[in-house]
Amino acid sequence: MLFSWSITSNGFRGKKQKPKISASRRLYLKTKILKKASTLLEEEKKEKQIERERALSERVPRLTLSGLSLQELQNLCKELHRKIDVVDEDRYDIAAKVAKNEKEIAELNHKIFELKGKMKRPNLKRVRVSADAMLGALLGSRHKESIDFKANLKTVKKEEEKREEVTDWRKNVDAMSVYYMSHLGTFGIKPGYVVSGSSINLIWWLVSLNAKAVQYWLAPHVSLMSKHKLFLLRHGEGAWNKENRFCSWVDQKLSENGVLEAQECGQMLKQHGYKFSRVFTSILSRSIQTAWLVLEAMGQEWVPITKSWRLNERHYGALIGLNRAEMALNHGEEQVKLWRRSYDVTPPPIDESHPYFAEIYNDRRYNTCDVPKEELPKTESLKEVLDRLLPYWNDVIVPEIKSGQTVLISAHGNSCRALLKHLEGISDTDIVNVTLPTGVPVLLELDENLRPVKPRELLGDQAKIQAAIKKVEDQGKVVEGK
Repeated sequence: MLFSWSITSNGFRGKKQKPKISASRRLYLKTKILKKASTLLEEEKKEKQIERERALSERVPRLTLSGLSLQELQNLCKELHRKIDVVDEDRYDIAAKVAKNEKEIAELNHKIFELKGKMKRPNLKRVRVSADAMLGALLGSRHKESIDFKANLKTVKKEEEKREEVTDWRKNVDAMSVYYMSHLGTFGIKPGYVVSGSSINLIWWLVSLNAKAVQYWLAPHVSLMSKHKLFLLRHGEGAWNKENRFCSWVDQKLSENGVLEAQECGQMLKQHGYKFSRVFTSILSRSIQTAWLVLEAMGQEWVPITKSWRLNERHYGALIGLNRAEMALNHGEEQVKLWRRSYDVTPPPIDESHPYFAEIYNDRRYNTCDVPKEELPKTESLKEVLDRLLPYWNDVIVPEIKSGQTVLISAHGNSCRALLKHLEGISDTDIVNVTLPTGVPVLLELDENLRPVKPRELLGDQAKIQAAIKKVEDQGKVVEGK
């Protein structure tokens, strides 16, 4: 027994007994409690199973197939498929909403984090900006900045190598500006370029730092020289394009109209005198077939063609095979546009129960990929398309372009859009509105660093091109009368 001291009524201290539980008794009680809990859990599982079976029997009665005719069995199967499609569409819709909500929550958390003041800006110190630092900032920025030229000119140091010292810096700048203004042709300035008085003042300040600065400042005001030409081509109309279905990685041939689009594209390129050195395609037939027909129409069948799965169309996951207009009717045009055109929204992944899963992943063409078949995507956003395309672009295509080759990439709507986003620096929001019609080549003129020197050009009859763009955009809209 345990004892503790206590004060009695007469003032004397005595000992009060406390009950003591032995370790074996405590272990026995714990064992009994665990056994009881285990029994209760088993009973709860049985009750849930009974409740589940009861609910299923009420909502999904067992099928009675005996005595049904063939026609009745077919009708029953169609009804079951219809209900399954409705459930699948609801599941896709919920998954998309969950992804959207998670993104909004993450953005809100970030805003809350900012509002709490946890993102503190570092204390900035005032420093004296040297001429070299100002020049580096000017050359590394594309934005116009307001600069106090007179104040900055006072910080310019004269080169130590100069033997003659000019007492008045304005005379020195005047002399240098006259020289550089007379040699503007060396900086790519075309005849007839008008320089205002304020521009001359700016040139004076720039030449006092470095002659090269004049070239960089004047670059935005003149047309840059194009060194490379790159052609992007979305394949001609495919069989499922005509049916307005999500085709993705399902291998489809060109429709009759798609063959005609590819041939007309080749004839137009030939009339303009374009000549290709290399052609790159995906490993899907509609992309390869388009390249063949274009080269045949141009009389350049001998041009080498290189194929890669990294130029494949975006993987639409479980949406593959579904009709876009019907999806718009069931889920709304904005949701379908989000699935089709957004940058970072990923559709539900395809699984083995999908009717086209085996057709895609049992195709032996995917045994030739540079990644194991089990690592191939089951769904993709446009961002993920760009992620798997960039290594191939940088390692294979870029060296060909920089070596002086004129390259044609015959690919798909989304793989071409992803590459345009990368080359032109299109924002995540604006890429939604970039539409490429089938069979229309896109010309990109690039500088030595493969940066566009002018807006992309869709070659061909512009009225027809705009009509084709509208046709593509209308694919995700509800068809009137349905």
